[in-house]
Amino acid sequence: MFQEASLWEAGILLIGVAFVIGAIYLAMTLKRLAKTMEDVNYIIEDNRKAIELIVAEIETITKNSSMVVEDVQESVESLKKSVINVEKTVKTTKNYILSPLLKTVNFAHAIVKIMNRKSSKK
Repeated sequence: MFQEASLWEAGILLIGVAFVIGAIYLAMTLKRLAKTMEDVNYIIEDNRKAIELIVAEIETITKNSSMVVEDVQESVESLKKSVINVEKTVKTTKNYILSPLLKTVNFAHAIVKIMNRKSSKK
C-alpha cells in the first residue's frame, strides 16, 4: 500500500499532519487567550468596585478634610492672638517694670560709685 503511494500524496499527508498540529496549537493558544481575558475581566470588575467605593467616600473625605482645615485655621488664629497678647505683655512689662527698675538700679549704682569715691578720699 505504501509502495504505490506517489510523492504528491505523501506531500498532502504531511500537509494534513502539519494542519492538525497547527490547529491543535491554535486551539491551545486560543484557550490561553480566553483564560487571560477572563482574568482581565475579573481585574477590571474588581477595580470598578474599588473605584465606586472610593467615589462614594470622596464626599465624606472632602467634608472631613474641610473640617480639619477649619480646625487648623482656628488654631492658627488663636495662636496668632496669643502671640499678640504675649507681645503686648512683654512691651507693657518692659515699659512699666523693667525700664523703671533698670533706671533705679543705674541710679543706685551711680550713688554707690559716688559714695565709694567719697569714702576713698577720706
